[in-house]
Amino acid sequence: MMRYLIATAALGAAALALSSCATLNEEQCQVVDWQQLGQSDGAQGQPSTYVARHQEACTRFGITVNAAAWQSGWESGIRSYCTPSNGLSVGLSGGVNRNACPADLAARFNEAYRVGDAVHDARSRRDETQREIDQLIRDLSAATEDAERTRIQVELELARNRLSIAQAGVTRTEREADLYRLRMSQASQSFVQ
Repeated sequence: MMRYLIATAALGAAALALSSCATLNEEQCQVVDWQQLGQSDGAQGQPSTYVARHQEACTRFGITVNAAAWQSGWESGIRSYCTPSNGLSVGLSGGVNRNACPADLAARFNEAYRVGDAVHDARSRRDETQREIDQLIRDLSAATEDAERTRIQVELELARNRLSIAQAGVTRTEREADLYRLRMSQASQSFVQ
C-alpha cells in the first residue's frame, strides 16, 4: 500500500512538473497571434528552436502551430534582443546567454555579454566572501574557547584578504565594462556622423 501511495505521488509530481513546462494552455493555443508570440520570444532571447516547445504544448490540444508566422516574428524580436547594449545588461544581471543570436549579431552580443558577466561574477565572489566574513564575525562573538577564537580569527584574516582580492576584481571588471560602454558610445556616434 505504501509503495502504491509513493508511486502515485511520484506520478502526480511528474505530471505537475510536465504541465508547468508547457508554454501555452489550450485557450492560448487557440487565440495566440503566432507572429507576435515569435517576436516576444525573440525579444526575450529565446532560441529559434523555442517554437518546438509551443508545438509540444499545443499538440496536446490538437492545435497546430503556425511555425512560419512564429519564425517571422522571432526574426524581428531576436534582432532587438541581440544588441551589444542588451548583451551587457544580460551579463551584468547574471542572465543566461542562450546563444540564440543570429550569426551577424552573435559576436558583438557575446562580447558584450562576457564583459557584463565578468562584472557579475566578480561582484558575486565579493558578496559571497563578505557573507563568509559576516558569518565568521558571528562565530567569533559566539566562541567560548581560546583555541576556537584563534582558529576563527585566522580564518577571518584569510577571508578579509580574499575580500580585498575580490574587491580588486570588481574594480577591474567594472573599469573594463566602463571602457566597453565608452567604445560602444564612440562607435555609435561615429556611425551617426
